[in-house]
Amino acid sequence: MKIVLIGAPGAGKGTQAKYLTEKYHIPQIATGSLLRAAVAAQTPLGRQAKAIMDAGQLVPNDIVIGMIRERIARPDADQGFVLDGFPRTIAQAMALDEILDKLGKPIDAVLQFDVDTEMLIQRTSGRLTCISCGAMFNLFTQPPAVDDKCDECGSTLVHRADENEETIERRLNIFESLTQPLSDYYKQKGILHIIEAHGDVSDVTRRVKSALRGLRPKRTPVKPMLAPIPKPPKNAKPQVKHVKIEKPKPKLRPRKKIQTISGNTTIKKLEIKKELPTVAHTKPVAKSKRKTSPVKAIEAANAFDETLDKKLKQLEAELKQTKAQLKAVSDAEKELLKTEKSKDDALKKALHAETAKLKKKENKRQ
Repeated sequence: MKIVLIGAPGAGKGTQAKYLTEKYHIPQIATGSLLRAAVAAQTPLGRQAKAIMDAGQLVPNDIVIGMIRERIARPDADQGFVLDGFPRTIAQAMALDEILDKLGKPIDAVLQFDVDTEMLIQRTSGRLTCISCGAMFNLFTQPPAVDDKCDECGSTLVHRADENEETIERRLNIFESLTQPLSDYYKQKGILHIIEAHGDVSDVTRRVKSALRGLRPKRTPVKPMLAPIPKPPKNAKPQVKHVKIEKPKPKLRPRKKIQTISGNTTIKKLEIKKELPTVAHTKPVAKSKRKTSPVKAIEAANAFDETLDKKLKQLEAELKQTKAQLKAVSDAEKELLKTEKSKDDALKKALHAETAKLKKKENKRQ
């Protein structure tokens, strides 16, 4: 099942994505995680994306699309995936359709989560994330059992630096101006489902189930590759089969009976009429065209094999390059986790100060 989740920051896409990954046994692909891993690895794309993300702007299409293309091509996404946070623009949506059409895996459903602006600010400003397992909590709607501790693994919960009120409002404005037109784009394709994302998580999950009930994964048939012609050995002569043609045996005429009269034997003479055989007038048979010589067929087979060998070597080189990039990103993620653990104390103080501010604002609103 190939599902796309769209909605403003804090609409609940990440929470419902985890439910969908468990239900369909497919990976969750979040552009935020891919970008943060690239930033931690300090790749050229990661350095460019960092400055843009810190300013609360959208990362350019060429950077994001390249990461998404590589992630979808991994084996764990063969049965489907949940795209969380991508696409965000019409250009990205069209690029995604082009990638999936080549893979023969079109989108099955697009879920759009609608929430009020005030609720979005409250959800986003109170969001907490586990530095180890990535579990998410919220000070207002889903607080952890123990302050600053993850309920699932016990690691420290942190508040992202880019999730303050100013950045959140800027991101919401960007969403309304650029991302909202995606609703019309997918509505024309007939795969858009509007989900009311207010209320408890269980209520939203129930609406998601209702929207996906009865859907079956779509699959575009991919043209199969022709089987390669077996390569004959060098200096091999074409085999010629000798077929023996047997001539039909002539039919023997039955012998004429001999009449016997009073002991004398008389042979009746046969009258033979000399007649020319009738000849049917038929059209002249056209001479059959010459078939391609076996030597030319062998040369064509050799050329075809050489082309396949070149393509195979090219694919192997691309695979090695992809594996090297994956290893760099994985090492960067491990290094990022080690760095985050050393910053726990500073983050705790900042978190307590931010929580106090939020509680004061909440008291003033009440």
